[in-house]
This record gives sequence, structure tokens and C-alpha cells, in this order.
Amino acid sequence: MQFCWIVTAQVTPAPVVDLGYARYQGYYNQKYDQNIYLGYAAPPVGELRWQRPQEPAANTVEDMESGAPQLVVIQYRLGAFGFLSSAELARLGVPNAGIHDMYASLQWVQKFIERFGGDPNQVTIAGESAGAGAAMLLGLAHGGRDGSSLFKGIIAASPYLPAQWNYDDSQPSESYYRFADRAGCLTDEIAAKGSVFGCLVSADTAVLKSASDYVSTTGRYGHWAFTPVTDGVLIQERPSNRLLTGGEINGLHIISSNNLNEGPFFVPQNITDRLAFKIWLLNNYPLLSEQNITKILDVYAVPENACYIPVDTNGLDAPFSTTNSQFATGWQQAAFNLYAEATFVCPSYWIADAYARKEGHKAWHFQYSVAPGLHGDDISPMIAMPDEPGIGTNEVFRRAFQYVWGNFIVNGDPTLSSLQFSAVGGGDVAAAGKETWPQWEGQFTPMPLQLLVSQLPQGEPRDPNLIVRLLRDAQLVCKNGWL
Repeated sequence: MQFCWIVTAQVTPAPVVDLGYARYQGYYNQKYDQNIYLGYAAPPVGELRWQRPQEPAANTVEDMESGAPQLVVIQYRLGAFGFLSSAELARLGVPNAGIHDMYASLQWVQKFIERFGGDPNQVTIAGESAGAGAAMLLGLAHGGRDGSSLFKGIIAASPYLPAQWNYDDSQPSESYYRFADRAGCLTDEIAAKGSVFGCLVSADTAVLKSASDYVSTTGRYGHWAFTPVTDGVLIQERPSNRLLTGGEINGLHIISSNNLNEGPFFVPQNITDRLAFKIWLLNNYPLLSEQNITKILDVYAVPENACYIPVDTNGLDAPFSTTNSQFATGWQQAAFNLYAEATFVCPSYWIADAYARKEGHKAWHFQYSVAPGLHGDDISPMIAMPDEPGIGTNEVFRRAFQYVWGNFIVNGDPTLSSLQFSAVGGGDVAAAGKETWPQWEGQFTPMPLQLLVSQLPQGEPRDPNLIVRLLRDAQLVCKNGWL
């Protein structure tokens, strides 16, 4: 659930920066050229629990050193602390407290980042998994009426989109009262006084953390109890509604992506036939209609003559990952794919579509297919230093992959330049610049184009360079309304 802001630098600031409430002393890590976290808001404890972020107290000092670009990594509230919701909480506090933390940090960036050498007019927000899902929600915040006032670019790697309920629906309300019960705040006496929220605010932090962990880990496999909700203010509607039907969006350009095998971590490993697949489907998505289920069983059907040999695939060449991967075959792999597409893959296409069709906006999309291509496998080559090991990748690949992000942050376009080709592989890297990475035009266009980022699958000699290919048929079911 990594999440951060990247701000293009303007000039080198003075070693000490005074923000009014704190003075920051410069510190430079020469090996990694890294900066240190900043405190953008007061700790959300006591009466500040489940409230909007408040400005930090004065007279604190932390270390910070300028760089280019500036990187702001934030801490936001998680679990019940960040995403507890019910009618009572909405009346006395604020739902989506974790998203409010992110929003407050963006306001902090606009107010102060220039003093550290950053440019508030060139902010890119970035995240992976839940962090990418949060970036997607910020792109829709306040009905898209923020425009580019807080950021211009979004990097959304495998954006996580769980079922999103209204703040007072039965699902978040049930989690709220289970959490309160576990924390000792649902006794008859407390309930009679109507002070459940007050009890939670005054409860010991360790007790609340234990209660949050318990409720989160005793639900359905692959699901979490505390997730963003539609609150009618910050998050005004379900993302799938907004992204699929159009409307205003925040920011100007986006690069979104998904991994080849997003599903294995989140699906039980006991789906052996069509019946088991249907039972899992009913348990995992209980609100699906019978018509929806029939359509899903048709779309994800496993042929009787399917090959049941686990094998790597890069997603482009046969065997495709629809029925085979190195982790599963047949109906098990079909379940992996359905969960992946409903939760990570389709949202990455929907948000790219939303920016692509908006005048004055730009979008790019790619699939990370370096075997095994599991959820999160793209993080290591994305953030590791080029001379450090990455998951299934080498130095040439990592340098090129990081240039993609860097170019998008600095230039608003991820395409590699000829100079960058020479720098990473002596001109031999098959990557975006050589094939001219086109902007994403939408999966509903006659010939949608994206990029496949991979190395050769196991069983063949691995190409030491970055392989990027244009895909003309994503073979996705994201356009179906039941997802």
C-alpha cells in the first residue's frame, strides 16, 4: 500500500527551512540521495481520532535535505483508525480518515514544498496496490472539482478497488460494531447512553489496534473489513460509476498498470472444478445476480481439453494466463484471474480510460509481466537501486523501468529517449522509445494499445534487456457491467 508524492525540483533550498510550526535541518545521504519524512499533521490520537487532520504542534525539528525531484512519503491512518465508518461515526467524526490524511498532505505540499526546492505546480502522486487505489480516489475527490490545484500526474500501479459501500450501509456498520464490541465499547450501559463513539475515542490505542486486527482477519478470504466508503463529500460515488460513465477528474495525466498474476495471494487454493469455482464466486461476491453468475461462468469457462501443466507466461505468447500459470491451472487459475481483474486489473484500465477520453488529459497503460508477475512484484525493480538485486530482473531492466517513472514525473511522458537507451544498454534495449509508446486511447477503441513490460519466460534464455511490446488485444472482460 505504498503511497507518496513526487514533486519536481526548482532550486536548491537553504540547509534550514522554517515552516512557522517547525524548522527543518538539511541532511544528505550521499549514497542514495534520499530525503527524510516530514510531519505534515498532528498525531491523530485522543480527541483527534476519526477527525480531519489538524496542523502539527509548533517547536518540532526534523532533518531534511533537498533533492531533485523532491519525494514526500506520508503516513496515513490504516485499518479501523483510517477507514472505520457508520452513521454514528459520520455524525461525530469523519469517514475515510485515511484519505483525508492524504488530502491534508497534498495541501501541505502546496503550502510548503517550494521552501524545500520543490515546485507545487508539478506534483505527481504515486502508489501501488491500496496506495494506487487511494491515488485513484484522490483523482475523483470532491467530484473531480479540485482540477489540477493539488497535483497534475498520477502513477497507479495495480490500483486496489474493493467493493465500495455507502458510509452507513450494513457492511461498514457491521464492522464498526464488531470493532466496538471487541474494544469493549458495546456494553449495554454504553449502548444505552449512545456513547459508543466516545468510548472508542478514549480507549487505549493497543486495545483498538488489537480490535482492528481481529475484525480485519476474521472476514472472508481476500477481503478487508475497513476500506474506503462513499461519504457523499470527499468520495461522492463509487469509482466504477465515475470512471465508466465520465465526469470530472482531478489531475491532467496518468500512467496506470497491472501485473500479470495479481490473484494468487487473495484466493483460496482449493478450487478444483466448475462447482468449486461457482461456490467460491457466490461466497466472494454475494450480491451477484444469477444472470451475472451465468455470464461469468461463460466468460471464465475452462475448456475440457485445457492443458493442465503449470507454466510461465508473459501474457502475450501462448500459453496465456487465462488457464495456465506457474501457480495454477484450470478453474483455480480462472478464480485467480477473476479476482485479479475485478480488484486490480480492470480498475487500472478504467482509470486510464477516464483520463484518455477527457479533453486536455493524457493516459498511458502497461502490464508488468516479468515472471512470475505476482501482485507487488513490480515494486522491487521500481524502487531498488540499479546495482541491487530485484525480483527476476537485472540492472539493465531496472534502469530502464525506473526511467519510465522518472520521465513521467519530470516530463509528463514515460517514453524513453535515445540518450536513455544508450545509458542503460548501449542502444540495444527494446523499450518504449524504440516502439514509440503511444498514449492510451481507451479499451473501447477499435485497436487499444498498451505496453507489455517483461523479460522472457522461464524455459527460454532470459533476455538481459527490457522487452516492451505493443498489445493490440488486452483480452480483458473489464467492459462487462457485472464487475
